Amino acid sequence: MRESRRPRAKTRPNLPTPGPLLAPRSPESVVRDLIQQTAGISSPEPLESPRSVAPIEDPVRILFMDLDGTLTNGVITYDTRGDQRHFFIRDGLSLQWAMQHGIRPVVISGRSSKAAELRMKDLSLEYYFGIQDKVAVADRIRRRENVEWRQCAMVGDDLPDVALMKRVGWPIAVADAVPQVKQVARTVTLARAGYGAIREVVECILRHNGVWAHVLARYEAT
Repeated sequence: MRESRRPRAKTRPNLPTPGPLLAPRSPESVVRDLIQQTAGISSPEPLESPRSVAPIEDPVRILFMDLDGTLTNGVITYDTRGDQRHFFIRDGLSLQWAMQHGIRPVVISGRSSKAAELRMKDLSLEYYFGIQDKVAVADRIRRRENVEWRQCAMVGDDLPDVALMKRVGWPIAVADAVPQVKQVARTVTLARAGYGAIREVVECILRHNGVWAHVLARYEAT
């Protein structure tokens, strides 16, 4: 006689345990990640988003900025006539608004550049090139203007900017700054250097100072 065999129970494949549901992400974080992926960089989350409440209470009176990698995209081109820089037109326009509304923009760079000097003069900006100690220069300027460190902002992108960023009340890093600069910053822009980062910063400061509406009214904008 044949033995009766019971049919074997079908076994289910081992499936991975579903993980926790992720919280929906804000549009700002999505845009920031896209910018960083395009630039090929990764960085910690900023402590503040560009349009959030400023980390200071007083109005900003001086805006210190680096040049290469902050006002420009960091690319330097040379030919037989000298060096070349590329500036974003909207950055320059916003700096004019800043000056018209009581904010003094000051550019402090470790490099000298004839091309950059022409742009600084075109915008009537105060600038200092070939500077190794940015803190000393900034301190002299703020004392001359009778301004406290807490009333100053600084935009930077690389290690030479860290010392000054630690002094000011509002340190700001551009989107493609090095990680060490972003760790010091209280705000990280969504825009990259040379592509509207300074415009973003100035608009944020004008809002904080309570004068952005005056800029909009000038152009009959809302």
